[in-house]
Amino acid sequence: MPFSKFRTNKDQLRFSKEQSYVWIEHSPVCTKVVDLDFNLQFMSSSGVKALAIKDVSEYYGKPYPFDFYPPSFRDEMSKNLRKSRDTGKVVKQEAAVVDTHGNEVWFQSTISPVKEVGENGDESIEYLMVVSIDVTRQHIGRRKLEQLNDELERTVYRRTLELERTNQLLHHQAETDFLTDLPNRLAFDRYISENIALAKRDKQSLSLLMVDVDEFKTYNDKYGHDIGDVVLKKIAAAIANTLVRNMDIAVRYGGEEFAIILPGVDAESAFSMAEKVRRNVERLKISYGNNDIIGNITVSIGVASLIHDELNATDIVKQADKALYTAKNAGRNNSQIYITA
Repeated sequence: MPFSKFRTNKDQLRFSKEQSYVWIEHSPVCTKVVDLDFNLQFMSSSGVKALAIKDVSEYYGKPYPFDFYPPSFRDEMSKNLRKSRDTGKVVKQEAAVVDTHGNEVWFQSTISPVKEVGENGDESIEYLMVVSIDVTRQHIGRRKLEQLNDELERTVYRRTLELERTNQLLHHQAETDFLTDLPNRLAFDRYISENIALAKRDKQSLSLLMVDVDEFKTYNDKYGHDIGDVVLKKIAAAIANTLVRNMDIAVRYGGEEFAIILPGVDAESAFSMAEKVRRNVERLKISYGNNDIIGNITVSIGVASLIHDELNATDIVKQADKALYTAKNAGRNNSQIYITA
């Protein structure tokens, strides 16, 4: 019937309803009509197909949402249906349902109260229309993306930890003497600067021992460099084992020379520590060849100590070196404290 040939308004209204029904029935959008007691009155073919319902007429006149939906969905939908009916407002929700085969289907639903105007001009809600868009693919895609993001974050976190561990290892290797496993000269420069800063802050003393192996060239010339390396390892171990505080630091300063940083220690206590180190080295007995023993391994030690206001790396190292030179001139195998001229 052409639109221009409608005979009455009633014909136009009937045609409009028929056209609306055809559009709703064949739309890819799931449309449901629910009465004010929340009983299902109509479901479009899209919804029937999505929920795998064989005969939708069996559900007409029965409470919506259906019993085979998850309880969480039923509770949320029932709440929103009441809200739309009681307030006359449009309500939206997104949640998962299950079809008759138990498969999860995600719907984004809009609940709209449909109103009619009475003869006296008053509006009243006749029924509720629930328009649901199947967003299962989008939800699965979003969930996969979230999983990929989580996996990426975990991968980045693991790689970051690995990188940190690698950097720590490289830093340790860069500051460790490969022969004695003590910190090296590079580490000494950092440690002395850090401990001077702490001593100044806390207004404390800092002492430095410079330790040199006596006649070390003799061991290398007589026994060879391999035995010389063994001597250095044993001396390094003896020095490290003499230190009792975690804050005390022994380093291989270079060649046959070692340094010991003693935070918070004055000259007298530093000299006492130097003598302990000297005696422990003197007791060393290193075997070589057919169980022959290298004896008479000794060290000379220079001691310097400065209070917080006087502290700087250049002066304390120079003073400890001068004290070491004094110990060498005094016949070796002894400790000397730097004395200001």
